[in-house]
Amino acid sequence: MNEFKVGGYVVSAAGHDSGKYYVIFQIDSEYVYLVDGKIRPLNNPKKKKIKHVEMLEQSNQTLSDKISNKTVKNEEIKRAIKLLQHSNASKGGQSLQKDKET
Repeated sequence: MNEFKVGGYVVSAAGHDSGKYYVIFQIDSEYVYLVDGKIRPLNNPKKKKIKHVEMLEQSNQTLSDKISNKTVKNEEIKRAIKLLQHSNASKGGQSLQKDKET
Protein backbone atom coordinates (compact mmCIF):
# COMPACT_ATOMS: atom_id res chain seq x y z
CA MET A 1 0.00 0.00 0.00
CA ASN A 2 1.22 3.48 -0.86
CA GLU A 3 1.93 5.86 1.96
CA PHE A 4 -0.11 9.05 2.06
CA LYS A 5 1.92 12.20 1.42
CA VAL A 6 1.17 15.83 0.77
CA GLY A 7 0.84 16.43 -2.96
CA GLY A 8 -0.14 12.82 -3.67
CA TYR A 9 -3.14 11.92 -5.79
CA VAL A 10 -6.12 10.07 -4.30
CA VAL A 11 -9.51 8.86 -5.46
CA SER A 12 -12.49 9.08 -3.14
CA ALA A 13 -13.68 5.55 -2.35
CA ALA A 14 -16.77 6.44 -0.31
CA GLY A 15 -19.43 9.11 -0.09
CA HIS A 16 -21.29 11.19 -2.65
CA ASP A 17 -17.97 12.12 -4.29
CA SER A 18 -16.92 8.52 -4.85
CA GLY A 19 -14.59 8.19 -7.84
CA LYS A 20 -13.50 11.85 -7.76
CA TYR A 21 -9.79 12.72 -7.97
CA TYR A 22 -8.14 14.96 -5.38
CA VAL A 23 -4.70 16.15 -4.31
CA ILE A 24 -3.70 15.75 -0.66
CA PHE A 25 -3.23 19.20 0.85
CA GLN A 26 -2.69 18.23 4.49
CA ILE A 27 -2.56 15.08 6.62
CA ASP A 28 -3.24 14.39 10.27
CA SER A 29 -3.53 11.12 12.17
CA GLU A 30 -6.99 10.07 10.98
CA TYR A 31 -7.89 12.50 8.19
CA VAL A 32 -6.59 13.87 4.93
CA TYR A 33 -7.52 17.31 3.63
CA LEU A 34 -8.19 17.21 -0.09
CA VAL A 35 -8.33 19.86 -2.80
CA ASP A 36 -9.31 19.82 -6.45
CA GLY A 37 -8.90 23.52 -7.30
CA LYS A 38 -12.57 23.88 -8.30
CA ILE A 39 -15.24 22.77 -5.86
CA ARG A 40 -12.63 22.26 -3.15
CA PRO A 41 -10.13 25.12 -3.50
CA LEU A 42 -7.04 25.60 -1.33
CA ASN A 43 -8.90 27.82 1.14
CA ASN A 44 -11.65 25.21 1.68
CA PRO A 45 -10.20 21.65 1.59
CA LYS A 46 -12.40 18.58 2.04
CA LYS A 47 -11.79 16.70 5.29
CA LYS A 48 -12.04 12.97 4.65
CA LYS A 49 -11.11 9.89 6.67
CA ILE A 50 -8.02 8.11 5.38
CA LYS A 51 -9.92 4.84 5.08
CA HIS A 52 -12.33 6.49 2.61
CA VAL A 53 -9.70 7.33 -0.03
CA GLU A 54 -7.41 5.26 -2.23
CA MET A 55 -3.88 6.51 -2.87
CA LEU A 56 -2.78 6.42 -6.50
CA GLU A 57 0.68 5.41 -7.66
CA GLN A 58 1.17 8.60 -9.67
CA SER A 59 2.65 11.62 -7.96
CA ASN A 60 3.91 15.07 -8.89
CA GLN A 61 7.01 16.17 -6.98
CA THR A 62 6.77 19.76 -8.23
CA LEU A 63 3.22 20.00 -6.93
CA SER A 64 4.27 18.49 -3.58
CA ASP A 65 7.05 21.06 -3.25
CA LYS A 66 4.73 23.96 -4.08
CA ILE A 67 2.16 22.79 -1.51
CA SER A 68 4.89 22.47 1.13
CA ASN A 69 6.20 25.95 0.28
CA LYS A 70 2.63 27.35 0.20
CA THR A 71 3.13 28.70 -3.32
CA VAL A 72 0.64 26.45 -5.11
CA LYS A 73 -2.40 27.94 -6.89
CA ASN A 74 -5.83 26.45 -7.55
CA GLU A 75 -5.14 26.54 -11.31
CA GLU A 76 -2.09 24.30 -10.83
CA ILE A 77 -4.16 21.80 -8.84
CA LYS A 78 -6.88 21.76 -11.52
CA ARG A 79 -4.32 21.27 -14.29
CA ALA A 80 -2.56 18.44 -12.45
CA ILE A 81 -5.84 16.58 -11.85
CA LYS A 82 -6.92 17.09 -15.46
CA LEU A 83 -3.62 15.66 -16.73
CA LEU A 84 -3.95 12.72 -14.33
CA GLN A 85 -7.49 11.98 -15.54
CA HIS A 86 -6.40 12.21 -19.16
CA SER A 87 -3.45 9.90 -18.49
CA ASN A 88 -5.64 7.33 -16.72
CA ALA A 89 -8.33 7.51 -19.40
CA SER A 90 -5.83 6.87 -22.19
CA LYS A 91 -4.37 3.90 -20.30
CA GLY A 92 -7.85 2.49 -19.77
CA GLY A 93 -8.74 2.99 -23.40
CA GLN A 94 -5.63 1.13 -24.53
CA SER A 95 -6.33 -1.84 -22.29
CA LEU A 96 -9.90 -2.07 -23.59
CA GLN A 97 -8.65 -2.08 -27.17
CA LYS A 98 -6.18 -4.87 -26.39
CA ASP A 99 -8.96 -6.95 -24.81
CA LYS A 100 -11.16 -6.52 -27.90
CA GLU A 101 -8.36 -7.60 -30.25
CA THR A 102 -7.78 -10.93 -28.54
